[in-house]
Amino acid sequence: MRKLCRYLLLSLTLSAGLHASGQVSTSSPQLKPFSHMDLSLTGGSTGLGFDVSMPINEVFSLRAGYAFMPHVNHTMHFSVDVGDDPAESQRKFDKLSGLLEQLTGNKVDNVVDMVGKPTYWNWKLMVDVKPFRNKHWHLTAGVYFGSREVAKAVNAIEDMPSLMAVSIYNSMYYRALNDQPMVVIGSTEVYHPELQQKLIDYGKMSIAMGEYKHDVPYREDVVTTEGSFIDGEYMPAGTVIHHANDPEDPQYRAGDTYRIVPDENSMVKAWAYAKRLKPYLGFGYGGRLLKKDDSWHVSFDCGAMFWGGTPEIVTHDGTDLVNDVRNVRGKVGDYVDIIKKFQVFPVLNLRISKRLF
Repeated sequence: MRKLCRYLLLSLTLSAGLHASGQVSTSSPQLKPFSHMDLSLTGGSTGLGFDVSMPINEVFSLRAGYAFMPHVNHTMHFSVDVGDDPAESQRKFDKLSGLLEQLTGNKVDNVVDMVGKPTYWNWKLMVDVKPFRNKHWHLTAGVYFGSREVAKAVNAIEDMPSLMAVSIYNSMYYRALNDQPMVVIGSTEVYHPELQQKLIDYGKMSIAMGEYKHDVPYREDVVTTEGSFIDGEYMPAGTVIHHANDPEDPQYRAGDTYRIVPDENSMVKAWAYAKRLKPYLGFGYGGRLLKKDDSWHVSFDCGAMFWGGTPEIVTHDGTDLVNDVRNVRGKVGDYVDIIKKFQVFPVLNLRISKRLF
């Protein structure tokens, strides 16, 4: 890719020099700046869109436009785990499913579907250069400017009852863990020691996504609703407890499984982010669409859109699956691995153009 970039930049520089010195030969008459305008419809890896182009001379032309990616859904599957032992998770879930159904009034499934879709759009400004005798070929340099969010994933609507049940269960689990009452009715606090102990033994419900990297601490947030003793230390109401991020601290457990739980709305979400400004280098080929009509043209563009670094995939709890987590599971893991290896976005677009004047 670096060699391609150097070649394209060198070609642009040489073509500019040759044109300035009058050494570029062309059989067509000298073009006046902005003597005509073409309107194009585009489709390809950058989405659907349009652009307009105008010549500066017989070598250079300017092109500007807009493209967006249609929201095509892709479904990914994740399982809800109970506790930290995957071998025991299904057995525990089967035993708890009846309780969860009584609490929520809905049948609970331990498989959650995440629906992902691209959301990116971009404006573009390009310079097309035709330094060769064959004017069907062109080199292109320019920039895309668009949305920082390029994709998002949200749990399927059908899984809302299951995720709500997970949230209710985890609320009960945290109450049991902090020795808080299961229910408060007026001034009456209701404890259920047997149920509380069972919840502690079973552990919380979560979706295992991968493992924390060594330079990222294991984190489990606990929000106390009343004063509690945690790890021998008194925590007042409203305290948020994070495990320490010092590797010498015994609570530092980097390398453990990263688990995601539903947010305050009982939903699981993730977003992919990239830089807004993205340079582009590429080449293309074009010609008449109709043999006897010079007002219609067809062309393709092929090149690379530079993301300006590795994009981020951030969950609703603020964890970056690209930089904070390793061995990410399922389809999301496949996407994360691809993003880590390729910091450029391949561009392949088809353009159908009509001469306006």
